[in-house]
Amino acid sequence: MASAGGDSGETLSLNIMPMLDIFSILLTFLLMSYSTDPVNHDINENLELPDSVTLVSMDEVPSIIVSREEVYVNDNKIIDLVNGKVKEEDLQQGAVFPVYEELKKLSEQNKAVAREVISSPDEKKVDPGSITIEMDRKHNFELLRRLMISGQQAEFIKFKLLVAKENID
Repeated sequence: MASAGGDSGETLSLNIMPMLDIFSILLTFLLMSYSTDPVNHDINENLELPDSVTLVSMDEVPSIIVSREEVYVNDNKIIDLVNGKVKEEDLQQGAVFPVYEELKKLSEQNKAVAREVISSPDEKKVDPGSITIEMDRKHNFELLRRLMISGQQAEFIKFKLLVAKENID
């Protein structure tokens, strides 16, 4: 007679190998069917689609690149450095003035594009700009601070610092 709560002495074993096989096949199928290519679609011959032009690339973020001897904004050489420092004539109010001028132009361009894109005042305000800074590791913080002040005065308040990831083994 079978009892409801007792130990019947039988052991139940579960073989998970078939389940792992199913998961590995499913994973392989999903990886093989994943694609980053754009979707292609056959167009009816009696259909003419309108043209599209991208006015603004929202992924573009201005970059300041500080090599050992020069400062660039978006690959345009702005100033030369002397022994890793900015010349006195290029400094104004704690900022690197030529870098400020170039960033201010970019800020004005961004604002003009934002005014074209945002048609009604009810829409969300445009976020403040951000800048990516690439800088040689031998420069001191004073130069970085001056560049950040230049960006802040040109209405860029978010900064992304590009660094190399160190592998710890």
